[in-house]
Amino acid sequence: MNTELNTLALAIEAIGKSNFYERLCAYLRDCMPYDNVIAIAYQGTSLPTVHFRCASGPNVFRHLKNTYLAGAYVLDPIYQYHLKRERSGIFRLLDVAPDQFRRSRYYEWYYGRIGITDEISVVQMVGDDTTITISMGKDRSSGQMFSSLDERRLKRHEAVIMTLLKSHWSSGGDLMSRQPHGLTVTDDLIAAMRDQHNLTLSRRQAEVALLILQGHSSISIGLNLSISPQTVKVYRKQLYRRCNLSSQAELFALTMPILQQVLTLPAGKQQLVIPGNC
Repeated sequence: MNTELNTLALAIEAIGKSNFYERLCAYLRDCMPYDNVIAIAYQGTSLPTVHFRCASGPNVFRHLKNTYLAGAYVLDPIYQYHLKRERSGIFRLLDVAPDQFRRSRYYEWYYGRIGITDEISVVQMVGDDTTITISMGKDRSSGQMFSSLDERRLKRHEAVIMTLLKSHWSSGGDLMSRQPHGLTVTDDLIAAMRDQHNLTLSRRQAEVALLILQGHSSISIGLNLSISPQTVKVYRKQLYRRCNLSSQAELFALTMPILQQVLTLPAGKQQLVIPGNC
């Protein structure tokens, strides 16, 4: 308890300062031990801002810049939760992920490569379109998962953690440079498929494609788009036939380079300031 109070005092002292997230993550480690942690701010559809990261074992953030920030983040459950502007709180990754997330090509391609085995995130909505997230992970260095006791211990500190984040935001400590993409990801995908592959997708087909890639089942896609699962299957069949695809892996291979291209800022204009590892 004394250690928690000491790290909490240091986090309070750092509100509004550049070392706030480092101090806050130290406090969180006392609340619930983790193998790695990353603090990311999402603002609308702008490129995410990384404020702090730390991995005590293998470098699970080695693909952060060239993969996650280069476009993969749009398929991530935490980013999608940010866009929905739902309630703030502390969530396990699978609490906010699509129903077939762990079977998705994105999960295999990204989470499988970086070695994170479990993740719990603090998600704080601030302002009209900004979300501050701190994701704590378990990885191969410990070979463990977070226990229900771990989660309960962290949630006992939830009110304090959220107040710290809101206070830091109110202090102006998170000045972010907005880098809007203009069109929606759906619009970008439709345009790129037309321009690069001479393939014309309807808006609904493109929406279904993105939801498939995020790990949604036909039932879940139907709920998201307010259509029946049978109609989803029709759009999926149309999509695969039009693109000459036979699997989600082929859909992923076709669309991921497009997402990385349209979502990454032009050379010379990128502001990917990623704090060094702890």
